[in-house]
Amino acid sequence: MGNIILQHYDGELGELEKLSVKNIEQYAWKRGAKYRLITGRPFDARLTPPCQKVQMLNEEFDGFDQVLMLDIDMFVPRGMEVNIFEQQGVGLYNPIQQMLHAKMVKNYPLLASSSNPYWGGAIYKMDLELRKALRKELTDRAWMENFNQPYHFEDEGIMHVLATRANINPEGAYLDPRWCYDNYLPDPAGAYMIHVRTKITPTGPKQEKIKNYYDLVEKGIL
Repeated sequence: MGNIILQHYDGELGELEKLSVKNIEQYAWKRGAKYRLITGRPFDARLTPPCQKVQMLNEEFDGFDQVLMLDIDMFVPRGMEVNIFEQQGVGLYNPIQQMLHAKMVKNYPLLASSSNPYWGGAIYKMDLELRKALRKELTDRAWMENFNQPYHFEDEGIMHVLATRANINPEGAYLDPRWCYDNYLPDPAGAYMIHVRTKITPTGPKQEKIKNYYDLVEKGIL
C-alpha cells in the first residue's frame, strides 16, 4: 500500500517552512514514500491551524499503510538513514507531554483519561487500523471547541480524546524521542529528526527559528 509523509501549513510559507518542506520531501523520497503539503483548514475551518493536522485521519489517505504527519519546522539531520516507517510508536511522550497529559485529565475529566496515550503534536505516525479507529470517533465535534485556542492542547487534545474514546492501548504507542528532538538539547547530531524551536538552550534565551536552523547548518548537522 505504501506510506506517505504529510506536513500542514495555513498561510504563506516563510523561509524556514520552505526549507523544512524540501528536507522532509527528500527524506520521503529516500524512504520510498509519497509526500504532500496540506494547506489551509481542510479538517474544520472553525478550528485553529494546528488542529488541521487531524486531517491525516481522512479517508483520502486510506490507500496508504502508514501516514506520518510532521510539523513544518521539523528536519532530518545529514546522514540519518533510519526508516521511521520501520519503527514502533505513534508519537512523542516526553516530560512536557506527560505534564500536559496530566493537566488535560485534571481539566477535562469527562473527555481525557490517564489510561490512554497522549501524543505531542509535532509528529504522528499512524497505520491504517489506528487511523480508522480514531476516525470512527469523529461523529461529534462540538467538544473540540474546548481546545480551539492557541497553545491550549489543540490537535494534541483532539487526538487524545479520540484515542480515549477508541480505548487505544498506550503500550507501544510512543516513538523514540530522537524522532522529535529539540534543537537546543544536547547532541542534536544524534537525533533522527530535529524540531527547530526558538530556544537556544533549554532555559533560553530565544531567537528566531531560522537563526537556530542556520546554527545547525554551520555545525554540519543540517
